[in-house]
Amino acid sequence: MQRLSTFLLLLSLAIAATSSAKAAEDSTTIYRDEFGIPHVFASTLEDATFAVGYAQAEDRLEELLKNYRRANGTMAEVFGPSFLQDDVMQRLMRHTEISRDRYDQVTPKVRGLIESYQRGIKQFMREHPEQVPSWAQEIHPWDAIAFGRHIIWNWPIGESAGDLEHAGIKFRPGPYLGSNQMLIAPSRSASKAAVAIIDPHVSWYDAIRFYQVRVYTPEYNVAGVCLLGMPLPTLGHSQFCSVAMTTGGPDTSDSFELEVNPANPLQYRHDGRWRDMTLVGVNVGVKEGDKVAQKPMKFAYSHLGPIVARQDGKAYTMTIPYTNEIGLADQSYEMLKARNLGEMKTALSRLQLMSQNVMVATVQGDIYYLRNGRVPIRAKGTHAHKPIAGSESANEWHGIHPFQDLLQIENPACGWMQNCNCSPAAMMKEGGPKPSLYAEHPYLYNERDDRVRHQRSEMVNDLLEAADKVTVEQAIEIAFSTQVWHAELWQARLKDAWAKAATVADTSGDAGRVYQQIADWNRRSDPDSNGAMAYYAFKTSLGGEEAKQTEPPASLTDARLVEAVRKGAAMLKTMFGEVEAPFGRYFRVGRKGGDRTWPVGGGSFRDIGMATPRAVSFDPSPDGKQMIGRTGQTATQVVIMTDPPESYSINPLGASDSKESGHFDDQAEKLFSKGKAVQTYFLRPNELMKHVTSKKSLSPHRP
Repeated sequence: MQRLSTFLLLLSLAIAATSSAKAAEDSTTIYRDEFGIPHVFASTLEDATFAVGYAQAEDRLEELLKNYRRANGTMAEVFGPSFLQDDVMQRLMRHTEISRDRYDQVTPKVRGLIESYQRGIKQFMREHPEQVPSWAQEIHPWDAIAFGRHIIWNWPIGESAGDLEHAGIKFRPGPYLGSNQMLIAPSRSASKAAVAIIDPHVSWYDAIRFYQVRVYTPEYNVAGVCLLGMPLPTLGHSQFCSVAMTTGGPDTSDSFELEVNPANPLQYRHDGRWRDMTLVGVNVGVKEGDKVAQKPMKFAYSHLGPIVARQDGKAYTMTIPYTNEIGLADQSYEMLKARNLGEMKTALSRLQLMSQNVMVATVQGDIYYLRNGRVPIRAKGTHAHKPIAGSESANEWHGIHPFQDLLQIENPACGWMQNCNCSPAAMMKEGGPKPSLYAEHPYLYNERDDRVRHQRSEMVNDLLEAADKVTVEQAIEIAFSTQVWHAELWQARLKDAWAKAATVADTSGDAGRVYQQIADWNRRSDPDSNGAMAYYAFKTSLGGEEAKQTEPPASLTDARLVEAVRKGAAMLKTMFGEVEAPFGRYFRVGRKGGDRTWPVGGGSFRDIGMATPRAVSFDPSPDGKQMIGRTGQTATQVVIMTDPPESYSINPLGASDSKESGHFDDQAEKLFSKGKAVQTYFLRPNELMKHVTSKKSLSPHRP
C-alpha cells in the first residue's frame, strides 16, 4: 500500500496542470534538480525511455552520437587516423552486422524501449538543429545493441590479449577498468536494512562515461546511471534491488594457435586436413584533410574466431563466447525489474554480462555476490591463460558453464563483503572462498591465493570490519575514504631511521620540517593535508619497487629513507617554493575544456603504495604545475535498502556538456571536491519538488 500511494503521488506530479484526460494520458515529464539531473515521470516505460533519450541528447548529444560511431567503427571517417585502429577492431568483431541481423531476437519489450528512446533523441535533434553536429549520422535501433557489445568487449579482448602475450604478441593496452563495491548486511546497519556502495572507476571521458537519471513509471522505478546510447540504467537500484559491478571474474575468452598452410596463408590445419579461412572485405573510412579516404581491408576468420595476429607460420584467434550474443539489453532490463534475489539470479543466469564481480542487495535484506561471466567449458589439459593448440577439435570448448557453476556468496556470516578488484579470498577478513574450491576448473575462480595484497581492498576490509550500526553518513565516508592502508608502518620505520641516520642539518632544515609533517600525519590524503603532500613527495623520491610496497621492505636502509626525505623536501621546494603545502594544492578536479579546478583528496598512487579507497587517477595540467583528475570514481552511489530505498549519488564533473548550462562542472565544485554526494529523492516526490529547477513536458510519438 505504501508503494502504491507513493507512486500515485509521483504520477500526479507528472500530469499536474493538464486539463483533459487525453493530456494526462500522454503526459511525460522531465524534472531537473539543482544539479541538472533528470527525473523522468511517465505513464509507461516506453514513454519514459523517450524522455531519457531526449534528456541525454539535451545534455550530451555529440558524445551519444560518438558512442554509436565507436560501436560501428566509423570514428576515423570523422575524427581522423588516430581512431583507425579502434575502428578496425570493431569492424573485425562485427558488432553492427550481428546486432542488425539478430535484432529481431531482442524481446519485443526491449525493442520497444530502444525505439522509443531513439525517437526521443531524434525529437531533440529536430527541435534544436543548431546543436546537431555536421557529422551526425543516421541512428538505428540496433546501434544500441552494437554499443552494448562494444562496451563489454573491453573485458574479453583484454583476456584474449593477455593469452597472446605468452606467444610474444602484444596489443595496445586497453582503458583502465577498476571499481569498488561493498555490501553491509542489515545486522550491521543503523536502519536494519542492507547497505550498498556502488563505485565504478573508469574514465571521466569518452565511451564508458556514466549518465545519472531517475525513472518513474507504474512498472519500473530506478535511480542509477546509464551509458550514453542506452535507454536505461545498468548500475544503481530499483525499489527492490541494487546492482554493482567491478572488474574481475572468471576467464571467459581464449586465443587459439593455428598452424597455417605454408602453401596457402588462408588455410589452417584442423583434425589432419587443411581448412579454409573465411575472408571478408570491408572499407574503413579515414578522414584525411577535407576528404574521407576509403581504406579497403580484408579480415580472415577461422571457425574459432577472427584471426588477429600471425607469427612464425602460426595464426592466432581471439575466441570470445559473446560473439553471437545480443541479449545484454534484455538482461539489464530484467535485472532492475527483479523484485527479490531469486528474480535477480534468474536475470543474471542469462550470462550476457562480461566477466565481472557482481553484488546485489535487496529490500528483503539479502546481500549477494556473483563471480560472473559467460565461461566456456575448456577441454581437459588445455591452459586457459596461454594460446591453445587449435589443430585438434578435442582442444575446443565443450559448451558454456551453467550459472550454478559460478562462484556465489549469499549473506556471509560476517555481515559484510567487498570486492575492490581483489581476489574472492580477500573479500572479507576471514572466510573468503579459496582457489582450491575450483581446482577442477581454476579459470572459474581465475585468481591466485598468493597475489600481492591489494591496498585499496585491504583498507576497505579494515573499514568494514570496524563498521557497526552504519548510518548514511558513515557509508558515504567509507565510499569516499582517503585513508592510506599501512601508512603507519612506513611512519614507524621512518621514525626509527630518522633517529639513527638524520644529521643535525637534517633536523633543523627543510628535511626536518618534512619529516615532522609525515610523523604527525593522520594517514588521510585529504585536500587540506600538508602531511599527505609530504608523504607523497617522500615516497615519490624513494621510488622504485621499494616505494610500491605497502609494508617497508627489510632491504630498505636507514640512509635511503633519510635521503628520500631530503629529496622530498627539495621536490616540494621546487614545486611550491616552500615545504609546507596542502595535498589539494597539487591534486585537483576540473573538467577538460573548463577554466576552473578545485582541490581533491584520495588517489590511485599504486606506484608509491599510496592508493586510497577513494580512487582518482591524475594527468598533468597543461602547464605541468598541477595534477588534474581524469579517471576514477565516476558514478558513486550509496544506497540504504529501506522500503523505499534511500540513495545518494555523484558525478565527478557535471551532468551537461554545455558550459552555459550551469551543470558543466558544478558537481566537481560543490560535491566531488568535498567528498559529498547528493540525495536522489528516490520515491520521495515531496522532497524532490523542493529541489526542482526546471520542468519539461513531452508528448512521446508512438508508432
